[in-house]
Amino acid sequence: MTAARRGMLWPLVVIAVGCVWLLMVAGALPEAVGDLMVRAWPALLILFGFDVLFGRRQLRVAQTALSANVIGVAATLVLLAALAWLAYERQADVVRSDQTASFSQALGDEIEQVQIEINLQRTTVNVQPVEGDTRDLGAVFTGSEESVVTMDWAVEGDTGILTVTERYENAIPRLEDYGRGTLDLTLPVGVPVMSLFITGVEGDTDFDFGPLRVDQLNVAVGSGDLRLDLPRDDVLTGVLKTENGRIDLVVPQEVALTVSLAPGSGTPRYEYDSLRYDVLLNGTVKRKNTESFQVGLTVWLDGGDPLVIEDVE
Repeated sequence: MTAARRGMLWPLVVIAVGCVWLLMVAGALPEAVGDLMVRAWPALLILFGFDVLFGRRQLRVAQTALSANVIGVAATLVLLAALAWLAYERQADVVRSDQTASFSQALGDEIEQVQIEINLQRTTVNVQPVEGDTRDLGAVFTGSEESVVTMDWAVEGDTGILTVTERYENAIPRLEDYGRGTLDLTLPVGVPVMSLFITGVEGDTDFDFGPLRVDQLNVAVGSGDLRLDLPRDDVLTGVLKTENGRIDLVVPQEVALTVSLAPGSGTPRYEYDSLRYDVLLNGTVKRKNTESFQVGLTVWLDGGDPLVIEDVE
């Protein structure tokens, strides 16, 4: 019986590989599957060695006798899954520059405000004011060829609406094309931004709102630091979230700031000027001797990650 089971191993392996290959040729599987199979062929050597050493044995696992070949196949599959996960994790932080997509829109006098919604996969975002006195709104995406980016512009009354969406061309991106993109967003100084919503951010993110007018900000960073230069002359509310990183708030001295913790947030490691701010028992940071606040933010961080408040002239 043991010899018969051992004799079935390699025919079954050949059948499995043939079935996967046939599905790839038919286009039923993502191209990444074939890429992973080519990279994973040395696993067959491991399986062959396991079969030579233990193929005729029966091993007992939890009072159950199992063929060593069954255990070898299971162990090889687990090893392949772990190595694939590690390979994608390592590749995830590689900044890609394989393609560029851009958007530019001159805002006419009829546009009095804008709304921006950005839905990304694994992309770093930088926001800064446009140079000069122009009323130009711009966005430049640089990333992998696996990314399909659409930038849609619409006008409703006196409001311009920009929607940026990133998706992967394949359900499983090829390993060599996997990585992180970059989106650079430039906003006109004289046009208020009613709302700026951003999801799917990965990597260190920098928002320079100094001369801008942004009413509402909602941004979630999966992994990375978030730096926000607060506007000097506008009222701002928003939610900031980073799951593995720090939040730095650069605050003009004339701006009254309050920061509260979102439900489920860990307790951050506060770095602030104790002469200018109080930390309340619920974790709220507020400007001393202030009743009316110009900027009110809600933050979510992992416990122990830094929340840094830096005052500037």
